Amino acid sequence: MSSRYPFPASPNGWFSVGAAADLSPGEVKSAKYFDRDLVLFRGEDGRARVFDAHCPHLGAHLGVGGRVCGDGIACPFHGWRFDGEGQLVEVPRLDRTPRASARAWRVRERNGRIFVWHHAVDAPPSYEVIGYRDDETSWTPWRFNTYRVRVHVQDLTENIIDRSHFSAVHDMAPPERDHFEVRFDGASMVVEQSLRVTAVDVAGYEIQTTTTTCGPGIVAVEVSQDPIEMLTYITQTPIDEELTEVNLLFSMKALPDEKATESICELNDRITNEQFTQDVPIWENKIYRERPIITKVDGPVVQYRRWFRQFYSDGE
Repeated sequence: MSSRYPFPASPNGWFSVGAAADLSPGEVKSAKYFDRDLVLFRGEDGRARVFDAHCPHLGAHLGVGGRVCGDGIACPFHGWRFDGEGQLVEVPRLDRTPRASARAWRVRERNGRIFVWHHAVDAPPSYEVIGYRDDETSWTPWRFNTYRVRVHVQDLTENIIDRSHFSAVHDMAPPERDHFEVRFDGASMVVEQSLRVTAVDVAGYEIQTTTTTCGPGIVAVEVSQDPIEMLTYITQTPIDEELTEVNLLFSMKALPDEKATESICELNDRITNEQFTQDVPIWENKIYRERPIITKVDGPVVQYRRWFRQFYSDGE
């Protein structure tokens, strides 16, 4: 990845490392993100926790045979027990516990996902994960698809403001009421725009969308056209120097007609994934132009890249 992009593979921010529903109390799982081995577990107190995977003692992987003890985890190799903050609290058959710890990551559970805070110099969070679907019971369960793509997260999010690719790649028609507005606000970028989707009908179906990024790792696309309210929630997490994991999740407010709700969910799921996969071969084979030639039909690429710089530490 470093040969393709002039910046680090993992920016600073909140990134998804798994689905909350996939981690039950007492369960331990291994994962790899940010080119690091991690262990995820849910303590007996119900909280999800994420540690660096390897025990500071002799390097055993806590996610392979480790077991939950209270709010913490015990190493499978020698039974060293760490509390929920990663501090060593017990060594079997040893009267005096050495001073040691496993690195504990900052964790948030929002929108059905488990997020960790990644920062190059371990600074505390500078923003929070935006919450959606406050009334869970009125929304459909998440539909999700997962991809591993050879692309940087900065390139992924730049796609949102790349207006001209909508017609060239996704065969969208120009909307009758042209509207495109971009606002940069702290860790968020908000894009309001009109789109005419032709995947359903040749004439096109016009929609108004509001797309909100939450740092470099989260994107929420909202469509609200009475009586339909839809949310496409996208998480993008660096795996290593080459790959990024992208989760496409979809939910909508249930309509009184169950068949209509199911039909809309299936249709949106198909269109969203078709459009995403149309971009993949371009992302995986393009190079990054530091000084691109920008025209009036392109979006605010320069402003976007200036905004994104905040997610890299000084010197990166």
